[in-house]
Amino acid sequence: MTRILITYGWCRTAYVAAESLARAGFEVFACDAARVNMTRASRRVSGFDRVPDPFQDPERYVEALARVVERRRIDILFPAHEDAVAIRRYEACLPRGLTVACPPLADLERALDKADIVEAARSAGVNAPETLIPTSFREVEPLAERLGLPVVVKTRHGNSGKGVVLAKSAAEARDRYEDLVGTLGLSPPHWPLLQRFVPGGVCGACFLADRGRVLACFAERYLRCKESSFGTSVLREPYDAPRLVDMTATMARALQWTGIGHFDFVVSPDGRDAWLIEMNPRLWGALNLAIANGFDFPRGYMGLLTDGRPPADAFRPVDAPVKSLWIVGELIAGMAEFRRGDLAAPLKSLGRIVAPGRDCVYDDFRWSDPLPLVAALAHYGAGFIRSGGQVNPVRREMLQ
Repeated sequence: MTRILITYGWCRTAYVAAESLARAGFEVFACDAARVNMTRASRRVSGFDRVPDPFQDPERYVEALARVVERRRIDILFPAHEDAVAIRRYEACLPRGLTVACPPLADLERALDKADIVEAARSAGVNAPETLIPTSFREVEPLAERLGLPVVVKTRHGNSGKGVVLAKSAAEARDRYEDLVGTLGLSPPHWPLLQRFVPGGVCGACFLADRGRVLACFAERYLRCKESSFGTSVLREPYDAPRLVDMTATMARALQWTGIGHFDFVVSPDGRDAWLIEMNPRLWGALNLAIANGFDFPRGYMGLLTDGRPPADAFRPVDAPVKSLWIVGELIAGMAEFRRGDLAAPLKSLGRIVAPGRDCVYDDFRWSDPLPLVAALAHYGAGFIRSGGQVNPVRREMLQ
């Protein structure tokens, strides 16, 4: 039996991937820096190991992974998040013969840089918002005015809406830009970017590719997000979007991508235009939605690695599409709305959780495996307290 080690075990995407692979007959192990986390609590996982934080001490993290791999006799190491960068950077520490389920370092770094991926899109003929990078603080205001107001100020690295600001004036853009540079200690080669704001709804396209050829693609639409209209989605649904599928195929071919990936798009209100805004070269928040609708990307990816092709039944759309709700995220969204003045928001969130509708499943709760949700609530609750009450805590090293 093939033994798989999934990293970043606190995250629900790692939990969903572990569930998928265990159901497919793999023996799944997990690891994480946090003592309390979802995969450790899951009955689907055969074993768990604590390891150092991959962002605070990446080399020691990979050295610890190597020891786990040898002791557990792991065949495939499956990074569940951006710790893949550390793993590829220090992969010489890993045992020979180990299969690492992520792209090479150069591909990861290019995909995670929001300026680089937008430039790759524009070079491939894929629509993307105009993006500029100031070389001095004095340039911020004129460049913001050139792009048009409001303007998006964002770090070149980051996820879950962290490091992203919508500035309503050129002066605000400069203030927020200087604040990001100073707070994060960014050097000029890593300064934030300015991006033209494009109105519309946020959608995503997740895919599996082999040497630039897309083997499966699933598009989703974000119905509700953790913080206002952007950031991590908490409720999403399948989206019939041939244009996004075509844009995804073009990007995968341009990048010569092998593995899983996910693109975020903004789609105009009338649905006629779409702009690529960033890429996630890893597991994504809507993973459970994809699997529930017949697109089992973890299983398909493991098939590609072990047999050279995904199993024939890994990507079969279901007859009755369903939505997917992230329970913990919905609670966070309700708290954020309460702070913005909607006093009934927590009760509304509870209502959405208790009665999501027959066509909705949960990201983070299974009646057959309930403890992971308890662990997730404990993990997020501890993070909320440590951060002084932030609903979307920022880790500086993930934005640099």
